[in-house]
Amino acid sequence: MADNYVRLSDTISAKEGRAYIIVDGQRRELFEISSLKAQLELKVQERQMLGHRMTQHKVIGATGTGSMTMYFMNSEMLNLAIAYIQKGRYSGITLGVVNEDAQSTVGKQEVKIMNVLFKTIPVATLDDQSDDPITIETEFTFDDLTGLEFFRLPENYNN
Repeated sequence: MADNYVRLSDTISAKEGRAYIIVDGQRRELFEISSLKAQLELKVQERQMLGHRMTQHKVIGATGTGSMTMYFMNSEMLNLAIAYIQKGRYSGITLGVVNEDAQSTVGKQEVKIMNVLFKTIPVATLDDQSDDPITIETEFTFDDLTGLEFFRLPENYNN
């Protein structure tokens, strides 16, 4: 039997990894993160061309979107929003995300997403009925990305 199958140990646990934020050139761990998801949505043009009966497709752009849940324990994003409201200047935010599970043989993937704009900025939260930590959910957009490192094939896959 071939050894080319997905081993559970090679899958990446969503709990294994880390994120960091860069604001005004200063990098720090994004310790307040609970969950983060970023994706690209491709803008696709479709057209039926003369002499061809099938509709053809062409990628003509992309949009970066995402969502994030974080614990309410840092005022950095609020400070950026206040600076924008008072001075009209909003510093660009870069997020870096590393997915790396020590049990996996696929290595790690690290991406940076740039010009991140959070749609919701936490200001204040109180709730006399909750014993849970305060979390904030927000969607975001981003304008660019770069890959710093990418996953490789699992060790058991033959080339």
